[in-house]
Formats: sequence, structure tokens, C-alpha cells
Amino acid sequence: MNYKNKPALDAGVSDTTNTPTTISRRSLLQTGISAGSASLLPLIATSSCSLPAPGPPAVLDTGIAVTLAAFSNRVVPADANGPAAADCGVVAYINRSLAEWNQAEVALVTAGLQSLDAAASSRFNQGFAQLTESQQDELMLAMEAGTLENFANAQQVFNRLHRLTLEGMFSDPYYGGNANYAGWDLIGYPGAVLGSTAEMQQMGGRLPALHTSAYGEEHDGH
Repeated sequence: MNYKNKPALDAGVSDTTNTPTTISRRSLLQTGISAGSASLLPLIATSSCSLPAPGPPAVLDTGIAVTLAAFSNRVVPADANGPAAADCGVVAYINRSLAEWNQAEVALVTAGLQSLDAAASSRFNQGFAQLTESQQDELMLAMEAGTLENFANAQQVFNRLHRLTLEGMFSDPYYGGNANYAGWDLIGYPGAVLGSTAEMQQMGGRLPALHTSAYGEEHDGH
């Protein structure tokens, strides 16, 4: 495992569940991330920046990427609080992860998304991305439960794609997701900082959005 190029996923955020904008409105299938989660944010920062790090060519072909976008958009759909997952760069993040630190999972993700598309075609005579939201949710609920027809490892694939979607939403923009800090804004995380004051550590309110990356001003929101 090349940890040098793997996203840092270990810093916490303030509790914002009593504020008007909360992650709870976006949870799906009872498996969403809460505003108090401490698993998907970077450790340190230097300054804000403007572009994600250059990445390798996309691993997933266009058709598979479309299915992935539709899946991720049901995990984090668009609403009054912000854009859907795919509009926040989640597919770009997952592509980069599969090209670099998650190379061993290319076959799992690719075959899994193909199986999801096949299940959609079998049940509804359309590809997954073309289904209604309720039809997509029906398939994803069965996938999460491990009961989707002709999809032996459906639950494993669901759990991995769900995790990767959340990583793409809430990890540092350096890695290709969290475009324009939409994920951090959603949960009230101000941006990576080198230190904090007593005022910044007070519970019950949001900090001003700093929009800062851990990797310098040339590698941030896009």
C-alpha cells in the first residue's frame, strides 16, 4: 500500500446538527455520514489553492462512469444544501483512487457496476442511470442487503462504493473530489488549519468557511 499518495482521513469537525444545514438531510439507506464524523477529513493545512493534483487517465470507461455517477448521486443527492455527489467530483476522485492507491479494487468496482447495470436491465429494461430515483433506490436497497439477483457480492460492492463516494465528497480537494469545497461546506468543516483558538473549539455553531487545503494553494477547490 502506498500511503504517501493515499488521502488522509483522520481529522474531526465540529458538531453542527443544530444548524440549518446538516448532513442528515442527505443520508440514504440509513448509512450516511453525520456532521460529527471524524473519518473523512485531512489532518493539516498550509493555505488555500486552486486546482486538484494532476491525476492519471481515467480507469473506468464512460459507460461505467455514468453508472457510478448515478449511484453516487443517490448516496448524496442534490438538495437545497448543495450539489449532488457527481457534481462535486466524486467520480473523478474514485477514478484517481483506482488508478493509484486502490488499484487492487479495479476489477471489483468495474464488475460490480456492470452487475448493477445488468440487474437494472433485468428488472426495469433500462440501464441503472436511466431509471427513476425510486427504481434506483429499490435496486440499491437490495444491493445493500445482499439480495440483488445474479449479484453474489452485491453487499460488498455496495459498501465499498458507498465508502468511496463519501471519501470523494469529504476528503481534501487535492484528490479530485469535494469540488469547490461543497462537501466541507455541507458539514460545516471550515478547511484544514494549522491550529485553532479557544473560540474555534466552541460547540453549537459553524466556523467561517476558510476553504483551505492541506496541500498548498495550487491544489485546492476546482
